[in-house]
Amino acid sequence: MVGDVYTRPEYRGRGNAKAVTSAITREAIVSGAMASLHVKANNEPAIKVYRSLGYIIVKIHDWIVAHP
Repeated sequence: MVGDVYTRPEYRGRGNAKAVTSAITREAIVSGAMASLHVKANNEPAIKVYRSLGYIIVKIHDWIVAHP
């Protein structure tokens, strides 16, 4: 599971998230694992990156989060 990929605003648009996610995905697949990730449905920039790497949407979940 690939998770918590985050790029600070001042570094966005430079391909960093794509490079990191691509490397992790490649490593997972080469090792025989299935790569998957989660992303908020309204995070279009991230979804664009993930789709360019071959990810597809297979399920949409509603999340319940408790805040202290």
